[in-house]
Amino acid sequence: MPEKLPQQGLQAPPFLGEAVESAQALVARQPIFDLRGRVWGYELLFRDPSLQPGLGNKSSEAATSTVMIDGFELMRPMLCAKQRFLINFTAEFLKTGLPSVLPSDICVIEILENVEPTDTVLQGLQKLKSQGYMLALDDYVGQKELAPFLPLVHIVKVDVLGMEADAVRDIAKSLKTYPVKLLAEKVEDGKMASLCRGFGFSLFQGFFYSKAEIVWGKKLNPSQISKTRLLALTAQEFPDMQQIVQAISADVYLTYKLLKYINSLFFGLTTQVRNVAHAIALLGVQKVRQWLCVTALADMDATPMSQEIVRISAFRAKFLELLAETLTQRTRQNKELSSKLFITGLFSLLESLLKVPLKEIFNSLALDEEVLQALDDGSGPLGLWYKLMESYEQGQWRKVRECSQRLSLTDRDLVSAYVEAENWTSVIFSAGSCHEGSKNRSLRTAPAASSA
Repeated sequence: MPEKLPQQGLQAPPFLGEAVESAQALVARQPIFDLRGRVWGYELLFRDPSLQPGLGNKSSEAATSTVMIDGFELMRPMLCAKQRFLINFTAEFLKTGLPSVLPSDICVIEILENVEPTDTVLQGLQKLKSQGYMLALDDYVGQKELAPFLPLVHIVKVDVLGMEADAVRDIAKSLKTYPVKLLAEKVEDGKMASLCRGFGFSLFQGFFYSKAEIVWGKKLNPSQISKTRLLALTAQEFPDMQQIVQAISADVYLTYKLLKYINSLFFGLTTQVRNVAHAIALLGVQKVRQWLCVTALADMDATPMSQEIVRISAFRAKFLELLAETLTQRTRQNKELSSKLFITGLFSLLESLLKVPLKEIFNSLALDEEVLQALDDGSGPLGLWYKLMESYEQGQWRKVRECSQRLSLTDRDLVSAYVEAENWTSVIFSAGSCHEGSKNRSLRTAPAASSA
């Protein structure tokens, strides 16, 4: 099992000067896959400091630095050994030395496309490279003015969004003279991902995993049909718990997974749970349903890419549920919202996972009409929540702010839900992952944060 990365606090760099009062840091991460569909690392996306009220231009760089360091600390516990974070740096940051605050074995210094290759910047990059940092050039599409960076960097990110195959091939060919890895970013579908593989790209980033690559005429196999029926059982508003107990007890794999889950350090139990009935009694109906939904999804396809899709789905589900619970506690109404949003998030990538049209899949699932509307086209009462989820995932912070304000959610609500959802997802997927043995946490514990 891969080891977990050691936890070490970061010291704020001296050039930040006085602490900047800012809203809670918002940070998201986008997976980067290798040729085998495994997660190579993540790009960290930080909130634009211009969204922070009361901050002028003079303090924007310092505010962004604070957000960056806070965000890195939030995300670091979720990183597996040998995985890396890509972090964008402006010319000003490269000059002031901010990158050297971050660990070189984890962080890849990403040079934004608008950074000019001045002597000062190039010298700074050369120093970082000599210190063991990996360098990446962002949004490269053949710009001549960025050529001085190419001998220095280890990774070149090529923005392939909207590009013709010939143009992508020509760029890849022109970079063969440099000892660099090619990363295709903004890959929106499987077709472009396949083309890039053929052109020599070895890393891939984008939302192609969330774009359904439907195989028309494809039917679910017997195992998938069985798991889909199990999902239908757990998705019901009033499920038959006796049937669920029987389904788990009759499956050695599910029994093992459930006992492993309940006995993890996440729950902090003083005695070990040894049977399904006891585990279900301790967890309660809602948590058993959630666990079973995620486990059934994860068992549908064991490929690394599919497992990451399921992991993202599980995270989305918990993130939305936690936000809804926060709002329900505040307003004391619409108690059914959290369960509807959990199912919405969990099934949001089901089409991509199974390669079968949603309508065919959902014919066997008795889902709430509001859930179906949100999954179909992002409409209905849950549509705004769906938009918030996708915007946060993509780091579209202005849209996040618009959605969260309309839903009466604060930055603190978002960050708390994000971190707790990541913790929960890590425990759910602990078997065979790097997140085994999470520290003892309450199911509703989130780090202290300042309100927006």
